[in-house]
Amino acid sequence: MEYKAAICDDEPAELQYLSGLVRSWARQGGNSVSLSLFPSGEAFWFQYEEEKDFDLLLLDIEMGEMNGVELARRIRRENADVQILFITAWPDFMAEGYEVSALHYLMKPVREEKLFSVLERAAANLKKAERYEIFHTGGETVRISLEEIVSVEAFSHEVEVVVREGSYRVEETLSGLEKRLGEGFVRCHRSYLAALKYIRKITRTDVVMDTGARIPLSRRRYDAVNQAFIRYYRQEGGDG
Repeated sequence: MEYKAAICDDEPAELQYLSGLVRSWARQGGNSVSLSLFPSGEAFWFQYEEEKDFDLLLLDIEMGEMNGVELARRIRRENADVQILFITAWPDFMAEGYEVSALHYLMKPVREEKLFSVLERAAANLKKAERYEIFHTGGETVRISLEEIVSVEAFSHEVEVVVREGSYRVEETLSGLEKRLGEGFVRCHRSYLAALKYIRKITRTDVVMDTGARIPLSRRRYDAVNQAFIRYYRQEGGDG
């Protein structure tokens, strides 16, 4: 699975140490992680206002004007799913962490085995949580649940994201969106992605969705799409 994570700490050496541990955890578990490093709460917040799709945050508590707890409070006003892990040299802030549903506190110096254990809990929580993606459309920014996306069609400079009730034209490339959506979606044509959970049947030329829509299926992608479809329903116990 792919995770988008951030580490926020005003000590450069700590940033490098923690980032190495997180990447090591991802490699050992067969996961991939897109990891961003920030030297302050303000630096992270500036980026977060543009990119709200982080899965995991490791926040130092003792930072400048915006400490880790204050940063977490801001995030929790609109995001209940992101997994927040506090890193601290002092236990004094632990009670405040419960206010923002922090996953755990780890005391510095952070031990590898302890961090790995907490990251496993975070990954389990993320698998249960409903995932969202942020899209830019018509001068607006919208949040769309991945559970709602039925299919995606590429046009010249944008894509149409089809949801169960309606659609959105968004500023995105199909290849870029395919990477963002990850597991649960399959490329069935150079211009189309389909959500495996909404596929009703596969023919030699089309993918038929539960909505009745028929999506073109290229000949060279038939075997890969068919295998992905079978594998998905085996994993889900036929419960797509």
